[in-house]
Amino acid sequence: MKKILIIEDNAPKLQDLKSFCHDNIQSCELSDRQSYNSAQQEVIFHGSEYDLILLDVSMNTYDTKKDDNGEQEPLAGSNILRFMKLRHIKTPVIVVTMYESFVDGVRINALDKRFKSQYEDIYKGFVYYNLKNEDWKEELLEKINNILK
Repeated sequence: MKKILIIEDNAPKLQDLKSFCHDNIQSCELSDRQSYNSAQQEVIFHGSEYDLILLDVSMNTYDTKKDDNGEQEPLAGSNILRFMKLRHIKTPVIVVTMYESFVDGVRINALDKRFKSQYEDIYKGFVYYNLKNEDWKEELLEKINNILK
């Protein structure tokens, strides 16, 4: 049984990722966290128990059902990768993002280069998720298969 943690605060994207995993990965157990704080806690205390983490870059700070779920943390995924490195958590990570650029105009390709150099042991690349087409699925499946083989 492969254990996968999905860190994603966008409900439709989270559902797409869950469906994708169930459809394409035999016998997987999925968990999810939908904010930076809950994801950080899960990774710190249980990150090593997972076979793979699918990580969003930008997310809200808190889980709530109210209108206010904290501020948007534009580079939350980067912070989680940093915590993983500091705590020697070696679980492979694939970034799945809907955005091409982030805070201060930082583009996903620049983040990809930074993540590859800073987190080479755990960072396995990114997939650009797009609501309008399903090209991301093939790319994500290829990356997952390379990790979980």
